[in-house]
Amino acid sequence: MEKLEVLKQRIQKFNDERDWNQFHTPVNLAKSISIEANELLECFQWSDTNYDLSEVKEELADVFNYCIQMPQVLGLDIVDIT
Repeated sequence: MEKLEVLKQRIQKFNDERDWNQFHTPVNLAKSISIEANELLECFQWSDTNYDLSEVKEELADVFNYCIQMPQVLGLDIVDIT
């Protein structure tokens, strides 16, 4: 199984266990992508070189998770739209 499919399944399992799919409408996911992208940017707010890599990884993971969920909710294939 390819890594993208494994990741999609992992995200889906995480959401299913918490019953979060009900909140993952396209508009909510778009808002979440924007919010998390700004939190990622905040990691670099005061310095281009002095940042906490663990915080960057955490925020980047959040952005990726929502970006992977958005096409699923819209019935799109993530590979076809890239």
